[in-house]
Amino acid sequence: MIWFNDKISIRQLQILLILNIFGTGVILLPRFVAQKAGHDGWILIIPATILAIFCIYIITTLGRKFPTHSFYEYSSIILSKPIGFILSIGFILRLVFNMALQLRMFGEIIKQTMLYNTPFFIICLIILLVSGFASTKGYETRGRVAEVLFIIIFCPITLIFLIAAFDVDFTNIMPILETTPPEIILQGGFYTLSAFIGIELILMVYPYVSNYNNVQKGTIHAVTLLGIFMMIITIITISRFGAYDIDYQMWPIIEMMDSTALPGSFLQRQGVFIMSFFIISLFTVINSGLFFSSIILKSIIKKGRHSYYIAITILLTFLASLAPNNMIDVYRYMDILFITLGLGYMLVIPSILLVVAKMRGLGENYGK
Repeated sequence: MIWFNDKISIRQLQILLILNIFGTGVILLPRFVAQKAGHDGWILIIPATILAIFCIYIITTLGRKFPTHSFYEYSSIILSKPIGFILSIGFILRLVFNMALQLRMFGEIIKQTMLYNTPFFIICLIILLVSGFASTKGYETRGRVAEVLFIIIFCPITLIFLIAAFDVDFTNIMPILETTPPEIILQGGFYTLSAFIGIELILMVYPYVSNYNNVQKGTIHAVTLLGIFMMIITIITISRFGAYDIDYQMWPIIEMMDSTALPGSFLQRQGVFIMSFFIISLFTVINSGLFFSSIILKSIIKKGRHSYYIAITILLTFLASLAPNNMIDVYRYMDILFITLGLGYMLVIPSILLVVAKMRGLGENYGK
């Protein structure tokens, strides 16, 4: 562990990456892939994981060329300051909209499962203010807190899924690939890449990592393990309910955990574990979004304290979270966000920046 220098270890980076991705992915993924490919939906996670690894490779190859520069700085070096400014504003919008939609989804889940009479805006404000406060403490603090929370929450969830695996009907995923054509697998795998939203934050982390030479290897390992774990969870969930029944459940993971009986347990609702992990994951997503969007704003304006920019992004995120009228709107906006800014900052823009940097001979020895 690196103490009090605002830098994190590779292990902490891996944990933060998993927390950023896993919460939303595990809640939505089984229903999403079942809609795309029925009982073969779990197979879609394989090409999606491969695509995510490719995106990570592009992003980390780019980041390694400018390990001490912010996104605004190295995009301005590569493509000029006006284009760097536009790309940075787009990145801020990407982070703000992602935070807003996840906040709205989180608020709906909490209202329907736990806090029935709590106004939505109260839930949002609490999460935003707590996340904003944590963002002011720096990136190293986030890494250390994530290590503790990961162990506390991830171990019970893993135990419950292992127990749930003994009460499934694997005939619900049979026959494999008999009725699903390859083009559906490839197309569905492309859209399933949306479950890995959050890997684009690696564009920003290099100045905050103690050993940036190992970022690529560490993040690829994390995404690979996460993809395998998400596939196992999806197989268990589809086998438990069947692809047809999952299509009529808003959050099948929560339903499955609630219906799993722990031997000798005094807990009546095991779904509390997945909700706890989702809350922590949401906190990580919001915290990351506020931290990095404020960093980009400060690197553009170059004036004022970091906390001022966090306050601005909190206000923007809160206002944006009020835009969707219901969960149908949330899912529709998430799809639009993935196809536009999401895919853009996961793959398209990093690829363009990397190609132009190599063509111009920029990076590594730049400025030396």
